[in-house]
Amino acid sequence: MVPLLLLVLVSGIGCKKEKMTLFPASDPHLAWHGRTWEDNTGYRYLIGSASSLQFKFYGNQCRIWMQNAAPGSDYNYISLVIDGERQPRTALRLDSLSPVDVIPTSPGPIHTIELYKETEAVNGAVIISQVEADSLGISPETSQKRIEFIGNSITAGMSSDASGIPCDAGTWYDQHNAYDAYGPRVARALDMEYMLSAFSGIGIYRNSQGDSPVMRDIYPSAFLSPNPNSPRWDFNQFTPDIVSICLGTNDFSDGSGPSPRAPFDPLQFIPAYVDFINTIHGHYPDALIIITNTPMLDRQKNIILLDCLQKIKIQAEATITGLKPIYIFSFSNEYHGGCMGHPGVEEQGKMAEEMVLFLSGIK
Repeated sequence: MVPLLLLVLVSGIGCKKEKMTLFPASDPHLAWHGRTWEDNTGYRYLIGSASSLQFKFYGNQCRIWMQNAAPGSDYNYISLVIDGERQPRTALRLDSLSPVDVIPTSPGPIHTIELYKETEAVNGAVIISQVEADSLGISPETSQKRIEFIGNSITAGMSSDASGIPCDAGTWYDQHNAYDAYGPRVARALDMEYMLSAFSGIGIYRNSQGDSPVMRDIYPSAFLSPNPNSPRWDFNQFTPDIVSICLGTNDFSDGSGPSPRAPFDPLQFIPAYVDFINTIHGHYPDALIIITNTPMLDRQKNIILLDCLQKIKIQAEATITGLKPIYIFSFSNEYHGGCMGHPGVEEQGKMAEEMVLFLSGIK
């Protein structure tokens, strides 16, 4: 039997439509985090993995108007955190802007709501037009440090959570859980604001299934799209103190095409990585940059990758003016407990614990 609360979150079935005040997505009481974009109507798009809307409201319930904007018949996943309590991931299939009622079960005159997108940019966007509530509370100003996690499917939380749909069922994104990926866990543990810029299958000089577009090609797009006409990301919207880059898994991929794929080439990987670091430094000249290995490669490939990372560090520090010393972080284990050889939710937690210890020593 589906809990009543879940029905409320999905469609508002059985809820009394109380008259409340409308607050547009542009209202200053609504806080947006991660890769989001505002269109010319003032609607806000949750784009990147774990991008979110956060606000406080007074009253017994609130209502969020939202829409799934995904290619074809695809859908996105969202999850809510109500007064600090995480709710189950929910598939969002609304094909037009519709009200979703949120009714907290905890007492008190004011409640805190966090709405997260669990899927990634390639799955389309979650559009939010407005929030209804009796009134909104003022979110406290924060002096949190900021961290950006750049990566592939590992960073996006792909294939990590089979608690709702088994690995061998559903679509490729049914097991996405960005909220519990290592990056958001690290940020919450260290009380940092975060953004994920992650795209499954992406690489530094080639991808898992082809040579392009690679991360440097999609990174300037708000939607992480290779289309030069797509809206550009405003790099003033989020200025990180730390940038963590976890790429390389897909550069090592053997591919799946009919023709054999060329072996991994450090002579292409290293300069392409240095060039990408130069791009990051150009946008965030004061940021500390961390480059990491990957928990999906076997020991021999990770030895090669770590050797490349050492060379990348040396070349980048020698050639990029004003660059702070680069840190190299290495996950200690291989993690394949999720679907399709990816880290599972519990393993993402172990990865986060390792990185928290590392960052606590340098932050």
